[in-house]
Amino acid sequence: MIKRILCLLLLCALLLSGCGAGREAETAAASSAIVTSATAEAAEPQSEPPAEPPAETETEAPFETPTDREAAIALFEGEPYDYTPLEREAEQPAEPLPPARYSLGADGVWRSDRAGDGRAVLLLTGDLMCQTLQQQAARTASGYDFRRSFDFVRPIFARADFVVGNLEAVLSEHAPYMSEQKEVEERPHLNAPASFLEGLRWAGFDAVVMSNNHNCDAGARGIYDTLDRVDEYGLMHTGLFRSERESRWTLAEVDGIRVGLLSYATYFNRKQQHLSPEGQELLLNRYSAQRAREDIARLREAGAEFVIVYVHWGKEYTNEPNEKQTAMALELAEAGADFIVGSHPHALQPYARIACADGREVPVVYSMGNFVSHQSRKVSKDTLILRLVLKRDKAGNARLTEQSYIPCEVFPYFQGKDYVVVPVVYPYNLEMSSPEFGPAYRRITAVLGPELEALGKPE
Repeated sequence: MIKRILCLLLLCALLLSGCGAGREAETAAASSAIVTSATAEAAEPQSEPPAEPPAETETEAPFETPTDREAAIALFEGEPYDYTPLEREAEQPAEPLPPARYSLGADGVWRSDRAGDGRAVLLLTGDLMCQTLQQQAARTASGYDFRRSFDFVRPIFARADFVVGNLEAVLSEHAPYMSEQKEVEERPHLNAPASFLEGLRWAGFDAVVMSNNHNCDAGARGIYDTLDRVDEYGLMHTGLFRSERESRWTLAEVDGIRVGLLSYATYFNRKQQHLSPEGQELLLNRYSAQRAREDIARLREAGAEFVIVYVHWGKEYTNEPNEKQTAMALELAEAGADFIVGSHPHALQPYARIACADGREVPVVYSMGNFVSHQSRKVSKDTLILRLVLKRDKAGNARLTEQSYIPCEVFPYFQGKDYVVVPVVYPYNLEMSSPEFGPAYRRITAVLGPELEALGKPE
């Protein structure tokens, strides 16, 4: 019995052992197949996974200034100023303005209906400033009247076809005037009443260039206010802009000859942070050689036959241009400018001719000084009226045939008028006399040099 039981146990063990071996063999075979398959895949060269289609690169849309004035100002404002913004009406002219001599055509060219004589007579001036003492002197019971400052040059301007000056002020009713707050952030705050433009229109100015170091004195709102006022007073302008949609120059047909104006500045009194980056790029006109080349080329394409470039540069209160000015003048001449006019030093600087690689000679007056201001330094009172005459030659090309100037002096008070610009030579001085005329004439002619003719006779 015991032997039979032992045999049965042995048989069960053998049967169980056979079943396990079969499963192990199956498992081993399966494992071997998996390993073999993985080894085979590893041995085959692997191709790169299919690349995802490249994401479409978004082309940055061109910047567009909002057409709504307040939205544009909000976009272009940068750091706020530390003065309290004001809410008041813009100063109005003392008398209704006469119609402007030029009107803008649909083709972007300004034209006059004045009959010509075949000569385009252009008069150019330096800085038109409107500072504290000028504002105080012009104050009336109802506003401001700046016309008296130009009494003695008005007859000269009346005989010209086109009169241009450098407007070195902002005109914002939303910021303090300079007579109300002389400085902001420890720099002169050159904000003036809008009615200063009445004085310019009354004098005979047709256009103003506007790019200078005081452009940011009242922020983006101040720039918009200034442009609105200049438009309201009927003056052509360039050098400040509302948006990318505005032309970067002024083009006027003067006695049949198309004259282009450009205006640049080299710095902005470290106040540009009061504009956003977009505002700095679009509203201002900072000088660069590349920008000047492009602007002059486009101005030529628009039909300009004679290009005048005003550039705000140099060191203040000196009669000598510096190396940066002479280098920039050469850049502008090579870029295609026909005449270069400097501003900002508040002092006269010499006339010169720049020899270009293509054989042209381009005249430059490195600084025209102040045409009107309250500045008391002697060097800041000497000024001039630059006179250029353009005519067509036999081939029909516009040529600069005459270039000369009328020496003038700015007086804080002269014959009952405050801060007035006066010619110091006969017959332009209307037979007036002053012990200041002779010394002023000698200083002015010494600075300008012998190559540019001084008109009139000194006392």
